[in-house]
Amino acid sequence: MKICVIGCGAVARRMHIPVFQTIPEVEIVSVVDSYEQLAKDVAKEFGINRYYADYKKALSETDADIVSVCTPSFTHADIILYAAKLGKHILAEKPLTLDLEEGKRVLEAVKDRGVQLGVVFNYRSVDVAQQVHAVLQQKKLGRIVSMIGVAHTPCPSSWTSGRWLYHEGGALDDFGPHLIDMLLWSNPSVVESVSAQGGDFTGGFNFISHIQVSMQFKDTSLALADISWLNDSFLFNLDIHGTAGRIVCDIRNGRWYKTHGQVLSPLTEMNRTFRDATKMIASVASGKYFRGGITYHSRSIAGFIDAVKTNSRPPITGAEALMVTAVSTAAKQSLKTHKTVYIDELI
Repeated sequence: MKICVIGCGAVARRMHIPVFQTIPEVEIVSVVDSYEQLAKDVAKEFGINRYYADYKKALSETDADIVSVCTPSFTHADIILYAAKLGKHILAEKPLTLDLEEGKRVLEAVKDRGVQLGVVFNYRSVDVAQQVHAVLQQKKLGRIVSMIGVAHTPCPSSWTSGRWLYHEGGALDDFGPHLIDMLLWSNPSVVESVSAQGGDFTGGFNFISHIQVSMQFKDTSLALADISWLNDSFLFNLDIHGTAGRIVCDIRNGRWYKTHGQVLSPLTEMNRTFRDATKMIASVASGKYFRGGITYHSRSIAGFIDAVKTNSRPPITGAEALMVTAVSTAAKQSLKTHKTVYIDELI
């Protein structure tokens, strides 16, 4: 199975390329980046024979079965549409697209051509996320009443000199899709309406730096997503309330617990804190804590490769990814209009 990796930034170098090279039946036949020198350097680093600055030329000259899209989000639609036209299977980094209409065209194109489309929301593969999801599927929390999610990450200027993230969506379109996807994945109902508050918190920029997105689902349950670039920390937490209990999950640090109405004693809290600290120390000491990113990408990518081989459902479908884009789009509209936006009308 031949792969063309488009985009040679950090996610390609640290995740996609190393993971693909661990899969025996996979061969990376070309890498592409609009900055040709970077493509050349990455090809040399990973022992890949062909590199290009033009993805259309790469796809015409190297017979790839799968296109791995690791480019800035605003470029996804054009690349996916072109690859689908050529009959290529596509694995794209999140979000699917920034624009909902583009996302709808993408889904129509892959359906018409009969190709597989997968989207990488790698945090679904985190161990604690999988464990919490299993509990929710077993309805051990009863019916979900409300969910609160927090996704606070440092402003990109703290880790990259790239400027492409500083567009209208800002924090909402950066790490926000991970949190929105996690909330949608956790709730068996379908989101009905969205309202949002926040925006350019400082007033000195033209992008969203902090936003709270409120979602109501068709079963009347609620979710609140708090997304920010202003905290200068990395928080990725879920607090899920059901009619039969509660789950608190720290996805970033691999901790979670559930309660079923009981009042927790100080001793219980102390024991939990001790267990969490012991687990964290062991994870850091073994290096597992720092390898989490590639571990979770490995699961996502391997799952997609298997879906292509068996012509089965990808781990995360284009339709699921489109709903994340729909919620983000609705949140942006709500910020501008100060009104609730209904998803069915939007789609």
